[in-house]
Amino acid sequence: MDLLNKTILITGASDGIGEVLAVEFSKLGSNIILLARDPSKLDKVYDRLDNSFSSQKHLILQADLNLLSNESAHEILRAITEEFTCLDGIIHNAAILGTMTTLEDYELSKWDEVLNINLRAPFLLTKTLKSILEDSTLPRIIFTSSGVANIGRAFWGAYSVSKFGLKGLAEIFANELETTSSIKVFNFDPGATQTKMRASARPAEDPNSIKTPDALMDCYLWFFSEESSNSTERYFEYADLSKKVTST
Repeated sequence: MDLLNKTILITGASDGIGEVLAVEFSKLGSNIILLARDPSKLDKVYDRLDNSFSSQKHLILQADLNLLSNESAHEILRAITEEFTCLDGIIHNAAILGTMTTLEDYELSKWDEVLNINLRAPFLLTKTLKSILEDSTLPRIIFTSSGVANIGRAFWGAYSVSKFGLKGLAEIFANELETTSSIKVFNFDPGATQTKMRASARPAEDPNSIKTPDALMDCYLWFFSEESSNSTERYFEYADLSKKVTST
């Protein structure tokens, strides 16, 4: 696939999977919009982005998704349209784990923060940025799922609830856009991956026993390919999609 001059917004781009995707997509000539809340981390990732192609340009959007509103979402829209003619993709990667505790003991303030970042923000950003995605020739929206989006598990609390909700949100957007838009919506569970969130959730796990974020790149490239345009599937797990990508 040709990713030269494609403009891709990545939330949670200052660390982990988001950082790796930003750097690797930039190496393929994409314009990267980095969105996260830590300005110092964003600056460090920005400095790592590739600028080998003369037409490339990248953008930092410092934003706290916990506080995202209609107004601030439209400010993000304006910032993007001032720099780019269209948006080719959104990768909803940003998420927080919250507290690993029983629902009975869950603090409401932390519950709200998890739901705001993991579910409310992707909803607001998608509905607000949809208009500039329509101007792309191959527009994509990729939501990030989790194994706890399918079966409720004790102690996973707000994180699990947010991923259940995000799966439904992705399905509804996909269904609504299926016959009215060229935007393809995918929901992707990257599975066990070496990230700070994974280490926090499973501190006893040997990180060397699971894949690094780099291993996910081929899956994300497939989402932005012509081949994925013909896919009737919307939900993918890494184990299955990686086999599909390898065989093609």
